[in-house]
Amino acid sequence: MTEFNAFEVVNTRLLPFSQARVFAAFADPAQLAIWWGPEGFTNEVIAFELEVGGRFENTKRFTEVVVPERVVFEHLEPVHHFLMTHTFEAVGDHTQLTWLMQFAGDGENEHLKEFLHGANEQNFDRLEAFLEQNP
Repeated sequence: MTEFNAFEVVNTRLLPFSQARVFAAFADPAQLAIWWGPEGFTNEVIAFELEVGGRFENTKRFTEVVVPERVVFEHLEPVHHFLMTHTFEAVGDHTQLTWLMQFAGDGENEHLKEFLHGANEQNFDRLEAFLEQNP
Protein backbone atom coordinates (compact mmCIF):
# COMPACT_ATOMS: atom_id res chain seq x y z
CA MET A 1 0.00 0.00 0.00
CA THR A 2 1.31 3.43 -0.95
CA GLU A 3 2.03 5.89 1.84
CA PHE A 4 1.21 9.51 1.07
CA ASN A 5 3.32 11.25 3.68
CA ALA A 6 6.21 12.88 1.78
CA PHE A 7 4.61 16.36 1.93
CA GLU A 8 1.22 18.11 1.65
CA VAL A 9 -0.28 21.06 -0.17
CA VAL A 10 -3.49 22.50 1.30
CA ASN A 11 -5.77 25.15 -0.22
CA THR A 12 -9.03 26.36 1.31
CA ARG A 13 -11.57 28.91 0.17
CA LEU A 14 -15.02 29.95 1.37
CA LEU A 15 -17.23 30.22 -1.72
CA PRO A 16 -20.53 32.18 -1.67
CA PHE A 17 -22.44 29.29 -3.25
CA SER A 18 -24.31 26.30 -1.83
CA GLN A 19 -22.61 22.99 -1.21
CA ALA A 20 -24.83 21.36 -3.84
CA ARG A 21 -23.87 23.98 -6.47
CA VAL A 22 -20.13 23.77 -5.81
CA PHE A 23 -20.22 19.97 -5.79
CA ALA A 24 -22.19 19.94 -9.07
CA ALA A 25 -19.52 22.11 -10.72
CA PHE A 26 -17.03 19.36 -9.90
CA ALA A 27 -19.26 16.32 -10.48
CA ASP A 28 -20.50 17.36 -13.94
CA PRO A 29 -17.75 16.78 -16.56
CA ALA A 30 -19.18 19.49 -18.85
CA GLN A 31 -18.84 22.09 -16.07
CA LEU A 32 -15.53 20.71 -14.85
CA ALA A 33 -14.01 21.06 -18.33
CA ILE A 34 -14.68 24.81 -18.25
CA TRP A 35 -12.95 25.70 -14.98
CA TRP A 36 -10.56 22.84 -14.08
CA GLY A 37 -6.89 23.79 -14.05
CA PRO A 38 -4.80 26.87 -13.32
CA GLU A 39 -4.97 30.14 -15.26
CA GLY A 40 -4.44 29.68 -19.00
CA PHE A 41 -5.11 25.94 -18.77
CA THR A 42 -7.64 24.35 -21.12
CA ASN A 43 -8.77 20.77 -21.18
CA GLU A 44 -11.24 18.28 -22.49
CA VAL A 45 -12.60 15.84 -19.95
CA ILE A 46 -12.59 12.52 -21.76
CA ALA A 47 -13.04 10.10 -18.85
CA PHE A 48 -14.88 11.02 -15.65
CA GLU A 49 -16.48 8.14 -13.75
CA LEU A 50 -17.38 9.62 -10.36
CA GLU A 51 -17.52 6.40 -8.35
CA VAL A 52 -15.04 4.44 -6.28
CA GLY A 53 -12.65 2.77 -8.73
CA GLY A 54 -13.82 5.07 -11.54
CA ARG A 55 -11.36 6.87 -13.80
CA PHE A 56 -10.69 10.59 -14.11
CA GLU A 57 -8.78 11.00 -17.33
CA ASN A 58 -6.28 8.15 -17.65
CA THR A 59 -4.03 9.08 -14.75
CA LYS A 60 -6.46 9.32 -11.84
CA ARG A 61 -8.64 6.82 -10.00
CA PHE A 62 -11.40 7.75 -7.54
CA THR A 63 -10.91 6.11 -4.15
CA GLU A 64 -13.76 7.76 -2.20
CA VAL A 65 -16.95 9.56 -3.22
CA VAL A 66 -19.39 10.92 -0.63
CA VAL A 67 -21.95 13.10 -2.43
CA PRO A 68 -21.95 16.12 -1.87
CA GLU A 69 -19.26 16.26 0.82
CA ARG A 70 -16.04 14.63 -0.29
CA VAL A 71 -14.19 13.25 -3.30
CA VAL A 72 -10.78 11.58 -3.16
CA PHE A 73 -8.72 10.49 -6.12
CA GLU A 74 -5.28 9.01 -6.54
CA HIS A 75 -3.12 10.62 -9.21
CA LEU A 76 -1.19 7.64 -10.54
CA GLU A 77 1.69 9.33 -12.37
CA PRO A 78 4.97 8.08 -10.88
CA VAL A 79 6.62 11.51 -10.96
CA HIS A 80 3.66 13.19 -9.27
CA HIS A 81 2.03 10.38 -7.33
CA PHE A 82 -0.41 11.93 -4.87
CA LEU A 83 -3.76 11.57 -3.17
CA MET A 84 -6.12 14.52 -3.73
CA THR A 85 -8.94 15.07 -1.25
CA HIS A 86 -11.69 17.58 -2.11
CA THR A 87 -13.89 18.52 0.84
CA PHE A 88 -17.12 20.47 0.28
CA GLU A 89 -18.31 21.70 3.70
CA ALA A 90 -21.62 23.55 3.99
CA VAL A 91 -21.23 26.77 6.00
CA GLY A 92 -24.69 28.28 6.03
CA ASP A 93 -25.46 29.01 2.38
CA HIS A 94 -21.75 29.04 1.50
CA THR A 95 -19.24 26.24 0.92
CA GLN A 96 -15.81 25.82 2.49
CA LEU A 97 -13.83 24.09 -0.27
CA THR A 98 -10.60 22.42 0.79
CA TRP A 99 -8.11 20.64 -1.42
CA LEU A 100 -5.52 18.47 0.25
CA MET A 101 -2.74 17.00 -1.89
CA GLN A 102 -0.71 14.30 -0.09
CA PHE A 103 2.37 13.17 -1.97
CA ALA A 104 4.02 9.76 -2.02
CA GLY A 105 7.74 9.23 -2.27
CA ASP A 106 10.66 10.61 -0.35
CA GLY A 107 9.87 14.31 -0.80
CA GLU A 108 11.83 14.66 -4.05
CA ASN A 109 9.06 16.90 -5.45
CA GLU A 110 8.67 19.11 -2.38
CA HIS A 111 10.26 21.97 -4.34
CA LEU A 112 6.93 22.12 -6.24
CA LYS A 113 4.94 22.92 -3.09
CA GLU A 114 4.76 26.70 -3.58
CA PHE A 115 4.03 26.34 -7.31
CA LEU A 116 1.23 23.82 -6.65
CA HIS A 117 -0.33 25.99 -3.95
CA GLY A 118 -0.42 28.94 -6.37
CA ALA A 119 -1.81 26.80 -9.20
CA ASN A 120 -4.58 25.52 -6.90
CA GLU A 121 -5.47 29.11 -5.96
CA GLN A 122 -5.77 29.92 -9.67
CA ASN A 123 -8.03 26.89 -10.01
CA PHE A 124 -10.21 28.22 -7.16
CA ASP A 125 -10.31 31.61 -8.94
CA ARG A 126 -11.53 29.95 -12.12
CA LEU A 127 -14.14 27.91 -10.24
CA GLU A 128 -15.44 30.99 -8.42
CA ALA A 129 -15.65 32.99 -11.67
CA PHE A 130 -17.46 30.08 -13.34
CA LEU A 131 -19.98 29.86 -10.50
CA GLU A 132 -20.57 33.63 -10.58
CA GLN A 133 -21.37 33.42 -14.29
CA ASN A 134 -23.41 30.21 -13.95
CA PRO A 135 -25.30 30.37 -10.61
